[in-house]
Amino acid sequence: MNKALERGAGILLPISSLPSPYGIGTMGRDAYDFVDMLKRAGQKYWQVLPIGPTSFGDSPYQSFSAFAGNPYFIDLDTLIAEGLLKKDEVESYKWADSDDEIDYARIYRQRFEVLRKAFGRSEHKDSRDYADFIKENEQWIDDYALYMAIKADHNNREWLAWEPAIKKRKPEAMAAYREKLGEDVEFYKFLQFKFYQQWMPLKEYANRNGISIIGDIPIYVALDSADVWANTDQFQLSGSLAPSVVAGCPPDMFSSYGQKWGNPIYDWDVMEKDDFAWWKKRIAASAKLYDVIRIDHFIGIVRYYSIPANGEPKDGYYRQGPGKKLIDAIDSAIGSSKVIAEDLGVVVPEVQKLVKESGYPGMKVLEFAFDGNTANEYLPHNHAKNYVAYIGTHDNDMLKSYISGQSEELQEYMMKYLMANGLDDVAEKMIHALYMSSADTVILQMQDILGKDNSARMNYPSTLGGNWKWRLTKGATWEFTQEHIDKLRDLTRLYGRNRVKTYICKEDIMLKDICMKKYNKEIKDCTNEEIYFALLDMTKKLADGKVSEEGQKKVYYISAEFLIGKLLSNNLINLGVFDEVKQVLAENGKSIYDIEEVEPEPSLGNGGLGRLAACFLDSMATLGLHGDGIGLNYHMGLFKQVFENNYQKETANPWIEADSWLEKTDVTNTITFGNLKVQSRMYDIDVTGYENRTNKLHLFDIESVDESIMEPDGINFDKTDIAKNLTLCLYPDDSDEAGNLLRIYQQYFMVANGAKLILDEAKAKGSNLHDLADYAAVQINDTHPSMVIPEFIRLLTAEGISFDEATEIVTEVCAYTNHTILAEALEKWPLAYLEKVVPQLVPIIKKLDEKVCNRYKDESVYIIDKDQRVHMAHIDIHYSHSVNGVAYLHTEILKDSELNNFYKIYPEKFNNKTNGITFRRWLLHCNEQLAAYITELIGDGYKKGAEKLNDLAKFYDDDAVLGKIMDIKKQNKVVLKDYLKETQNIDIDENSIFDIQVKRLHEYKRQQMNALWVIHKYFDIKAGNLPKTPVTVIFGAKAAPAYTIAKDIIHLILCLQQLIDNAPEVNPYLKVVMIENYNVSKAAKIIPACDISEQISLASKEASGTGNMKFMLNGALTLGTRDGANVEIGELVGEDNIYFFGESSEAVIDHYAKADYVSKDYYEQPEIKKLVDFIVSDELLEIGQKESLERLHNELIVKDWFMTLLDVEDYIKTKERVLADYEDRMTWAKKALVNISKAGFFSSDRTIAEYNKDIWRL
Repeated sequence: MNKALERGAGILLPISSLPSPYGIGTMGRDAYDFVDMLKRAGQKYWQVLPIGPTSFGDSPYQSFSAFAGNPYFIDLDTLIAEGLLKKDEVESYKWADSDDEIDYARIYRQRFEVLRKAFGRSEHKDSRDYADFIKENEQWIDDYALYMAIKADHNNREWLAWEPAIKKRKPEAMAAYREKLGEDVEFYKFLQFKFYQQWMPLKEYANRNGISIIGDIPIYVALDSADVWANTDQFQLSGSLAPSVVAGCPPDMFSSYGQKWGNPIYDWDVMEKDDFAWWKKRIAASAKLYDVIRIDHFIGIVRYYSIPANGEPKDGYYRQGPGKKLIDAIDSAIGSSKVIAEDLGVVVPEVQKLVKESGYPGMKVLEFAFDGNTANEYLPHNHAKNYVAYIGTHDNDMLKSYISGQSEELQEYMMKYLMANGLDDVAEKMIHALYMSSADTVILQMQDILGKDNSARMNYPSTLGGNWKWRLTKGATWEFTQEHIDKLRDLTRLYGRNRVKTYICKEDIMLKDICMKKYNKEIKDCTNEEIYFALLDMTKKLADGKVSEEGQKKVYYISAEFLIGKLLSNNLINLGVFDEVKQVLAENGKSIYDIEEVEPEPSLGNGGLGRLAACFLDSMATLGLHGDGIGLNYHMGLFKQVFENNYQKETANPWIEADSWLEKTDVTNTITFGNLKVQSRMYDIDVTGYENRTNKLHLFDIESVDESIMEPDGINFDKTDIAKNLTLCLYPDDSDEAGNLLRIYQQYFMVANGAKLILDEAKAKGSNLHDLADYAAVQINDTHPSMVIPEFIRLLTAEGISFDEATEIVTEVCAYTNHTILAEALEKWPLAYLEKVVPQLVPIIKKLDEKVCNRYKDESVYIIDKDQRVHMAHIDIHYSHSVNGVAYLHTEILKDSELNNFYKIYPEKFNNKTNGITFRRWLLHCNEQLAAYITELIGDGYKKGAEKLNDLAKFYDDDAVLGKIMDIKKQNKVVLKDYLKETQNIDIDENSIFDIQVKRLHEYKRQQMNALWVIHKYFDIKAGNLPKTPVTVIFGAKAAPAYTIAKDIIHLILCLQQLIDNAPEVNPYLKVVMIENYNVSKAAKIIPACDISEQISLASKEASGTGNMKFMLNGALTLGTRDGANVEIGELVGEDNIYFFGESSEAVIDHYAKADYVSKDYYEQPEIKKLVDFIVSDELLEIGQKESLERLHNELIVKDWFMTLLDVEDYIKTKERVLADYEDRMTWAKKALVNISKAGFFSSDRTIAEYNKDIWRL
């Protein structure tokens, strides 16, 4: 794995030096503001030095523990907000005499007084978070807390001065002190709990904003530390446990006396015997705190300077260190964090060799460079790539004082080397030289940015007192100003240390220009709304430059819905400018994610059918295929879901704004129905391909549509007023004749406009229409566009082509995708309805049926049945040249049972095209951290060739990679947690298992079975069977407005959510969340956070599913039936990496054929009866609506058409196994990585390539 750091720049500013009203920097608001400043300044790194509890001399390099955090950094304002402190009691202390210096003696006296008050009020001991923290840190927390308590009890004397029994950790003495000082021990544990509770979110915030934390660890630990007291066998100590030798440096050019640090030296021989176990623990703990670990005094790994405890530095001598053996141990424990080797000082060939072997970047310091020797390795022109370059470190002069302290001769040399105009210009030129360096990473101390002299120097080595005191001031405004930020950002861009890859960035220029023209403002002064509309303009211009009409043949993908989701970031990614725009915005104090929230969600789709269509359009453009979508421009979409009284309420979902992705075209048509004519207008939306062409989504609308006819606060309207309602809503309520007729009006309006567009474009390219198949390929997405076939025939015969030839032409042009075997979705329209709406098509449909009847005697394949219903799918199958299913199992079911009679007639037409998803939206956009990490591991080839994800297989057993996968998952869970808190005021625990089922609400998808598991778990917890890890069950689904049982299921879920929220004995272990108005944008936050992907449809009923693929790609494990694409997922990842349960498709089909499934027989089983009857229990009836709950209860017992009770027992058993397996995190992470690596097959690029190869043949 690459150990080099990303080319970038950072700032060295200890936490202690942050502004704060409480005498020392903390992990509070100012720390977060500083992260924002780093981002705006184009920085990638924040170096914080060690953050452990400081001991004698206040040096962060002499800490009481190598594992603990500094309690001084705990933010008091956060404790006030938590109710643990009162503002007046905190403000009653005078924390400092000066804002720019730390008074450590005062901080020590006062801080612990205040923190003890917080401890006294805290109820942390009863919290699951605290229990988890103690368990996670059990290897050090008990020793540390006891050490600190005993130390305080002994007037802060070091442990060597304690009485022998406790000094030597005699068991009886240890037990006695634990009992005597129990409260104090708990206090020190509390401090660490609060430290980590504040540090980890700060680190995660920095990471989310592109900032990596560099933290230092001194190679040696302090003598006065829990580390030495608890591990005396690991150090070179005498019989009295005092050090026999201590660490330091010999006299050299930097110090004629040398340095005697006083740290005990490790017994490397002892450490090697247990494979450096203590070091591994230390490194693993540091890797949790930091993204990059700077190991101070790296030379000590190669050879260490051993000074007699009672001697002076000159009396010491070098001894051999563990070398590469320790490096290997560090590498095995560090996970995904990286290391900087501090290799400064006297050049030692062995050290240089080890640094090179390790792959760690070393360090270069410009203050060591200017001695007049052009071969000096510290001069910028001699820097190698894999280095971290500084002007000076915390142990060096401030740049200003360094320059003034040099001889005139060396000052002259510096001016010449840096091409400075004078001595006053040297500092700025040296900063430029630093940034210009070949070294991958450069770090500047904040004091040098501010132009400070040595009065702000952090440390004078080998001196006590007066060090580590300097602080950045804030006052009314930060001392670190916007001018400083702008200068640094310009340097990062100028010298390639910025995520914007070019100094002259066209996106930056375009965006600035648009903002100035539209608003007469700079980017930083614009509102998020203004920037969104500016980016809209910019993106359209960039996309327009990639439109091409080259090529004779074109694909037209006709679909009733396109669930395209928000387009801004997706388009920026596909156009190759997302990172640049994100960085430009950050530099101007703006967030692309905040701007994304301004964009309305297009209301053009509902579920998997529409999302698939959107992915397919993306892939067509990405593969360079000339292919456009054809659909309707719905003004209100399906509906916006809100929850009231634990019910779904449907409200209008308007999304079209005056300035939007929709582009009004000049294409208009007069569309004739049986009783009226309407005027259509075509609107286009750009479909950008990833680093390829731009295609179009053509959406047809009527000029006379009237949004005002919708009832206020609802979705009802006059369904007979076609001229006003035709393009209002997707899938209008079809529970009555008017609704059925409206759907037919919509479908014909779509295909009439689409067919005319297709013929017009073909003729414009030179087609004589007899050769239409050479110019157009039409994919019919499910049965909604089926009328395009008779409409094509109508138009072609109007052009003088015979009916039979027209039929042959259309058959050669059209292909049909079947998405379901559900009878309700295979549309059948009464002939009378068609005669009313589209009388011009009825003679054609009858004639098509007549041709079929003349050819075949099997009535099941006729288009018009004996009840005078027109089977739309039958038109598609007879008069298309291709019929495809969307998963292997689905296609086999179509051939073997559901469409077997057709398969016997047309075996050559049937083929499978397993669905896919676009990785651009479902990985690159929604899971940036995972995408970046995959790129780091295997390169970025997978972005276009998804099969390259297979290269991840070589990391299956790499603990560092597996750990990073889990870290990324945890951060994504935090993002979802914060989002739900902000949007629905729901609290969830990111440390819980996220068990997620998000998809359209339908009985065959069996959300009701998941709800029964929730009831089972509720009973289980009440009985005292507590899960080792809490479970958060997340649902997201809309139910069709007229689908009563589906709405009853939502009601049950919401009632369970309320019940559990108010059950204190249950809710620490189980949480139910129903996402309101689930859509693409919410999916983008939910899917990366998922641990368990619920794909539990009744086997044989889900054609494919694409949510299963999205979850898999993002590292979730599938819990599912052998249905749809689950089968193919299982074949790819292996049975060990997926959890199957339930009856097979064959068994289910057999149950339907024999009609032998009787749900009541299963209900009578005591365990199942207990679960089902709870739906109408007193507890739920007190919360929910009796009629709704009783109806659902009765449905499960009497009907249960989709066999919930058939599988529920196996489902519960399997799910419990999944939860148990989660406890082995590394094995779970390996399963997750296997799933990610095998997800490449499910790229929609692969699917579309197959469509083109086998069906369209562009």
